[in-house]
Amino acid sequence: MADPMSAFDALAGRIADIERRFAGLGDDLAELSGTASDESGLVSATVDATGVLTGLDLAPAALHAGTDGLAELVLDAYRRARAAATERVEERTEGLDVELGAGLTDLFGRPGDFSALGRLEETIGRLGRLDDRLPGSPA
Repeated sequence: MADPMSAFDALAGRIADIERRFAGLGDDLAELSGTASDESGLVSATVDATGVLTGLDLAPAALHAGTDGLAELVLDAYRRARAAATERVEERTEGLDVELGAGLTDLFGRPGDFSALGRLEETIGRLGRLDDRLPGSPA
């Protein structure tokens, strides 16, 4: 097993890196949107980063499609806008999917390895200090 303090320091470094990479992400995502038109271009929809519809524009000619046709145009534009927003979110968050679990075995040992229990109290204290540095959870 690697030196527990070295393993913890490596984990703390990864957490600090994640913190830097996530800084400002909430604001960016709050402002992110996707806009797209249906295939005919008669209906345009805008959604936010979570896919909530925030805008809808209808060309006067869209009303000639009838209620069922108009519904299809709106749904088509909405689906395309969601896809555009999803693509923008993925571009903005690319590479942020990190597995913190890697390296925890070095720190705490394998299940059933009770020799690691002596490091638990110190680790909890250090994690508490790290927790103060992490950004708050999203609302």
